[in-house]
Formats: sequence, structure tokens, C-alpha cells
Amino acid sequence: MGAFGILLILGFNAMIGYDLLRDHLDTLQSARDDTQKLSLVLERRATDSFAGVDKILAGLTEVLSVRDDTFQRADPDIHALLRRQTTLSPLTRAILFINADGQLLHDSDTPQPANLNLSDRDYFIAQKERRTTGTYVGLPVRGRTSGTWFVSMSRRFETPDGRFAGVIVAIVEPIAFRRFYETLRLGHDAIVTLFHADGQILARHPGHDANIGRSALNNPLFTTYLRSAAEGTREYRAPGEEQPRVLSYRRSADFPIVVDVSVAREAVLAPWRKKAFNAVLVLAAGNGMLALLILLLVRGIGQRERMLADLQANERALRASQSRLIADIAARHRVEAELIAAKQASDDANQAKTQFLANMSHELRTPLNAIIGFSEALLTGIFGPMAPRQTDYVGDIRRSGLHLLSLINDILDTTKIECGKYSLHEESLSVRDLALHGLRQIEPLAEEKGIALALQVPSTLPRLWADERAITQVLLNLLSNAVKFTPAGARTSLSAFLTADGALRLQVADTGIGIPAADLQRVLEPFQQVENVHTRRYPGTGLGLPLVKSLVELHGGSFMLESEAGKGTTATVTLPAFRVRAQSPTGATVAAP
Repeated sequence: MGAFGILLILGFNAMIGYDLLRDHLDTLQSARDDTQKLSLVLERRATDSFAGVDKILAGLTEVLSVRDDTFQRADPDIHALLRRQTTLSPLTRAILFINADGQLLHDSDTPQPANLNLSDRDYFIAQKERRTTGTYVGLPVRGRTSGTWFVSMSRRFETPDGRFAGVIVAIVEPIAFRRFYETLRLGHDAIVTLFHADGQILARHPGHDANIGRSALNNPLFTTYLRSAAEGTREYRAPGEEQPRVLSYRRSADFPIVVDVSVAREAVLAPWRKKAFNAVLVLAAGNGMLALLILLLVRGIGQRERMLADLQANERALRASQSRLIADIAARHRVEAELIAAKQASDDANQAKTQFLANMSHELRTPLNAIIGFSEALLTGIFGPMAPRQTDYVGDIRRSGLHLLSLINDILDTTKIECGKYSLHEESLSVRDLALHGLRQIEPLAEEKGIALALQVPSTLPRLWADERAITQVLLNLLSNAVKFTPAGARTSLSAFLTADGALRLQVADTGIGIPAADLQRVLEPFQQVENVHTRRYPGTGLGLPLVKSLVELHGGSFMLESEAGKGTTATVTLPAFRVRAQSPTGATVAAP
């Protein structure tokens, strides 16, 4: 009996110990996977950011190579061009043009550039001596006058016969990366670092200001890891740190940059240690209970024969209790494992959503702005006159880019509203001016389809206290829907009036294809459209009406659709009375009674 009790205790301890060991390994592996995924995302973002600046420099090289005023110092047109291109990338602080002698000819920061000779700068020498075949990315340098850190990116400028004619330089601010890293929800004492391939730190979180520009060539990342592989995950102890860290790193294939993400091993294992401590307490209590019960059973064996039957019954009950206890513990561990897996899945989904929101603006708007900017440059005739068909095609490219940018803005606005991050910028607005502006925007499309537009907005209406951009978006979405789903030769109207309780009501009515009653609620949900033979030929994302509803509700108002299939639709926006303002005889705006 004693041997059986010892084996039972050992088996119970082994089961708990195995479960803890498995959780320990799974926790570390999860940390390795998370850092590896994050390093991949951050390396791609950094590469795309530098690639965006590189595209700007490449485009400027082509444009300046065909202009007659490129080498005219402080030319206002060149300065304006450089300023426009600077705004296309959030990384770029300034763009410079330097001639073959190293003289600064153009500076996007000032119409009158300083009389400087920059022939001793690394970005000039590297391009003049052809130390690089493409874009040169310099080491971080602190500005002599501004005192801020920057990284230079330069491209070689040549004459048509291939002779060196100068350098186009972009001044890149690494602080933009730090600001992005600060938005990430990092845990476990995580550290994110962006390195130059030569070992100097470009950006870091936390501790950006204290570490930028420092050399990390003695770090194992450069002395060992990168020499064997361009990416990987390791456990290592950083210089000056007592505890090891889990490190994932990636080197960009396109630019001389390296990204690493590390987390403290002890911080990763902290939840597991708490769980292990609780398990040890349970294990100790269980062992004590089992030991006590076994001791009582062993001592009871020596009692008189008349107690044997009772002891055997107690032994059976004890074994049944032990089995239930073991089964309950195993079931609890299974439930805990399922809860941990569910929490991990939730955290992964939340992190993916956060990264999507952080990257959406940069990843989509930057190339779209480049497409729109280059198409506008072509339409202005910067490369000379184009054939009529070329002009039409370039115009189509520009309109398509603006349309796609509008769709992206709708998606971002919807996301901001859902996250509670959409802020209203309220001011006093003229209802009639808003209506006229909306009709002017939609008038070309209406004329193209032969649709009559009617305006019924009295000029005597009080002013409205609201966000101009949001209300304009509401009117444009409703008018564009009305025109889009109304056949040629029909009629669309926009009217505004005050209700009996002083609220402002805006109505957009059309005689279009209408919406079946069963679909009226579904079209107010994001990305939902009526699916039938009539509407499938009309493009759209399904965000227009849901965005209208959200923007109106942000103003404390309500949105209602009334429609009948084949007869038309009436969209009604009601804004509360407290947003309606009367105007005094002196012109001052006061609250309506």
C-alpha cells in the first residue's frame, strides 16, 4: 500500500510537471513567433518608406533632366517643384539640388538657398565617385544648425551623354520611425531598433534620443548573426544586461538597413511563473492530502479484523476520490489551455487591426499621391505637348487615382468612427452654401447622364453649427448615390427646411431604381450593397450610406431611408435643434430660440 501511494504521488507530480514544462516551451515559442512576425512587418515598412523617398528622387531626376532652368540657382519654379515633392513623404524634411561643383542651387526649405559648397559631403562624394549604383543612404548625422538628426538619400544627376552633373538629395528624419514605433502596443519590455547596415542606430524605441547615431558593430547582431543569415531569431544576452532576451532580426534586400525586435525572456515568462507558482501550491496541497490519507490507511491496516471491511470500503472511496480529483485537475488545465489559445487569437487579431490602421494611410496614400502628382505633372505639359489620346489617358489615370483616394478616405473615416477616434471640427455654416457646393460637385456627372438637378434650399435658413467636412461628405454621398442609381432623363432634388421643433431636415430624393424594403436595413451596414440585376453594374464599396449614418449620428442627428423598388429613394437627414443658429441684425450668430 505504501509503494502504491508513493507511485501515485510521483505520477501526480509528473503530470503537473510535464504540463508546466510544455507551457514553458510554448510560451517561449510564442514569443519567438511574435517577434519574428513583428520584425518582418517593421522591415517591410522601413523598406517601403525608403522606397517611397527613392521614387520621389527618381521622378525628380527625370523631370529636372528635361528642364532648361534646372541649373538656374534659386529658380522659383524649381523651388515650388521641390516643395511639392517634399510633402509626398512624411519622412522627407527637405530636398536639395547640388551641381557638379558641389554648389547648392536649390533648397525646398527656402527660396534663396545659402551659398554653400557641399562637395565634401558623403552623399555628394559617393555619387560623384560612383560608389553606389543607385540611391545612396548615408549614416545618421546631427544637423549643424538645427541640432536634429537626419539621414541623407541621394541620386546621381547626369547629362544626356552620361557625365556627372550633380546630385539630388533628400533629407530624411529618422524620428518618423520612432513616432511609429511608439504607436505599437509592445509588451514584455520590448525594444525595436532600426540600424544602418554599417551598424549605426537610425531609430529606437524606447530610448531613441539616447541611442540614435551610436555604433552597434560590437553587438552580436553584426559580429555573428547577420554574417550567417539575413534574418533569424535568437536568444542572447545584450551587453550590460543580466537577463537574456529573445531577438528577431531582418536585413532589407533593397536598402542598407536592418530591423530587430527583442523582448525580455523574464517578462515573457512572468505569466508562466505565476501559473507555475500556483500549480506548485496546488501540488503541495495535493501531495500533503495524499500523504496524510495514505498514512492513515497504512496505520489502519494493523487494527483489528472486525474493522477490515470498513477499511476496504474507505479504500475504494479514497481511490474514487483520487480519480475524480485527477480528472478535475486535467479538465481545468484543458479549459485553461483553451482560454489561453482564445486570448492569443484575440491579441493577434487586435494587433493585426492596429498594424493595418497604422500602415493603411502610408502604404496606400503614398503611391496614390505619387500617381496623382505625376499625372498632374504630365497634364501641365512638363515633358512637352501630348497627343489628344495621351491627354485623355493621363486624365483618366488622374481621375481614377482621385477616385481610389476617395474610397480609401471613406474606409479610413469608417474605421476612425468605429474606433471612436473621429473628431468633429465644428463651426458656423451656411446651409445654402453647403447645398450649392454639393450640387456643383455632382453636376458634371448629372449632365453626363442627362439628369435634372433641383435645389429647394431657402437663403433665409438659419446657419448650422457643424463640421463642414463631415456635412459636405454627407451631401456628396447622398447626391452621388442619387445620380448613380437614377436613369438618364430622370430627376434628383435636394431640399432643406426646419421642422416644427426647430430641427434642420435635409432631403435628397430621386426617381431611380429604388431599394427593396427587405434590403433597407442591410444597405446601412458597411460593405453591403443590394445585389440584383440592376445594381451590379454600379461600382462602389458599400460604405457611402453607412458613413452618412455614422457622421449624422456623430452630430446627434438621425438618418432615414424611404424607398420603393422601381420608383425611387428619399434619404432624410435630421440635425437636432441645438445645432441650428439664428443670425442677429448685426450679423452675429446666436443660438436659435
